Amino acid sequence: MTPRAQLIPVLILLSAVIYLTGCSVKPVEFPSVNYSANKTHTPGQIVWRDLISPDPAKSIEFYSNVFGWTAVKSGSDEDPYWLFKLNGKPIAGMVQMKEERKRSGGEWVQYYSLNTQEDFYTRAKSLGASQIFKPLQIPGRGKVSLYTDPDGAYFALINSSNGDPEFTEPSDFQFLWSELWSNNTDKSSEFYKNAFNFQLEEKKDDTRNYIVLKNNDKLVSGIIKNPAENVRNHWLQYIRVSDVKSIEQKAISAGAKVIIPSDPKIRKGTVSVFIDPTGAPVGIQKWPIE
Repeated sequence: MTPRAQLIPVLILLSAVIYLTGCSVKPVEFPSVNYSANKTHTPGQIVWRDLISPDPAKSIEFYSNVFGWTAVKSGSDEDPYWLFKLNGKPIAGMVQMKEERKRSGGEWVQYYSLNTQEDFYTRAKSLGASQIFKPLQIPGRGKVSLYTDPDGAYFALINSSNGDPEFTEPSDFQFLWSELWSNNTDKSSEFYKNAFNFQLEEKKDDTRNYIVLKNNDKLVSGIIKNPAENVRNHWLQYIRVSDVKSIEQKAISAGAKVIIPSDPKIRKGTVSVFIDPTGAPVGIQKWPIE
């Protein structure tokens, strides 16, 4: 795997967050992250994902053709936002990059639910994280902030104004898992353990070491040694599928570049990782692994 130049620098995600804050003259209300009857919060859990895209039309076409998603536009012409839906159910969002940054490619960003972001900032900063954007109150969404971990992986925090989505077992074409590709798994594990008070569980992923992050015994995400050379740490989002080979071929036909093809030697052929046509990495996973 070659170094992925498309991975976006700080200024691109920064501009994306500016879009999310509704910096136009008239404040813009953005969609909630919660569409369930549940109105409580689940601190420490990943509750939402946004795609930062240099070409929203191309992203919509790709995710529609491959996963059957639809997209509904909201916001304003100056601050557009798209809500991805599957069978009418909201599953993720999308914001548009600034024009001058479009060559850098897209990226998915995950949101952790957190009630006290100010306390987190003090703790995370002492552990080597960088706060890219201070907590901002976004109409309709809640308080949001953006960080990079000590090795450059982006993540966001949210205190939703409408509670967090109720966890249910994901169906096909919904998000299944988040996985940190880390150049130093020990360092990353210690950061997320201490920043979020997560518990660590060590496992084997085929022959590779795999670290599972837990929040009060609830699964949150995983950490694995970065298989890409000379590429910063980054979070990879997995979408659940039943037929990896079929969806992999659909993705290729829709313009994706496969970087880890389905292979019996890797999770028994149940996984594939590719770069979508706008440069955003995404994985597909059959679950459970048989």
